[in-house]
Amino acid sequence: MQRPQIFTGDILILLTTAIFGSYPLFFRLYPGIHPLTFVFAFQIVGAAAFLIMAGGGFPRLIRKDWALLLTLAIVAIANDILYFTAIQLTTVANAAVSHQSVSIFLIFLAPLLLKEKTQRDEWIALTVSILGIFVLYRGGLGFDAMQDFIGLSAGILSGLFLALLIILYRVIPDKERGLNIRIVNFWRYSMSAVILLPFTPLMGVTTLNTVSIAPLVAFGVLFAVIASGIDTFALNITRALHASILKKSEPVFAIIYAFFILNEYPTLEVVVGGALIIGPGIWLAYRKREKSHA
Repeated sequence: MQRPQIFTGDILILLTTAIFGSYPLFFRLYPGIHPLTFVFAFQIVGAAAFLIMAGGGFPRLIRKDWALLLTLAIVAIANDILYFTAIQLTTVANAAVSHQSVSIFLIFLAPLLLKEKTQRDEWIALTVSILGIFVLYRGGLGFDAMQDFIGLSAGILSGLFLALLIILYRVIPDKERGLNIRIVNFWRYSMSAVILLPFTPLMGVTTLNTVSIAPLVAFGVLFAVIASGIDTFALNITRALHASILKKSEPVFAIIYAFFILNEYPTLEVVVGGALIIGPGIWLAYRKREKSHA
């Protein structure tokens, strides 16, 4: 049963990557809503949804569990805020590309923390994907403006926290004790909401109206429930570094959405770089499928 599950994980990760690629649209289409408000809504909707999914079956947590869950919540918030900051300060292409530094961090963190050995196919795909990132940098990233520089730095740092997030989702679940993904997600979103609660005055929550609440709810359901739920399940059946390679297609989806909805026109370098990023992920998925049927 494990063989078809591997390829299913690949497809699910590509699906959620396509959904996560629409992140920037909410910030560009609703500039009047504070980014922290989107983050807070993300946690509230996620906590409510996974409380229902958990069905009341909460296992007894030990001190190590609480420490890891609190770390997960902090890492998740840091990833979101840094990525959203990058989206605000620079172009969609720049933010999405710099966010893909996750795989570079995983090269060092996965073997150290998960004891995973990298495979030859993954190194090949990773090398081509990184080449795609350099092509995108060459065509779309300029360091003349301090705002772009800060945005790029925030995007790269968000890649570090995303790498830690991927690793924590592999470490925390414990099937023997009933600590499954649904329970982990409930505590992640609940703890994150509590951490952000003191900052609600900065978000302007009291000034929200029915017009601004609708996109916040949609944002929470789409990303905290649908995309995150599928993604965490897929990460549990896919190698960490491999998952990061497949997730490199996110800039491609983000750039496509920006082109059709925000009228941000990609350069030739963006098109070529995007092909170099998404191509290896698809190739790697087919390689694993062939091996599973061998």
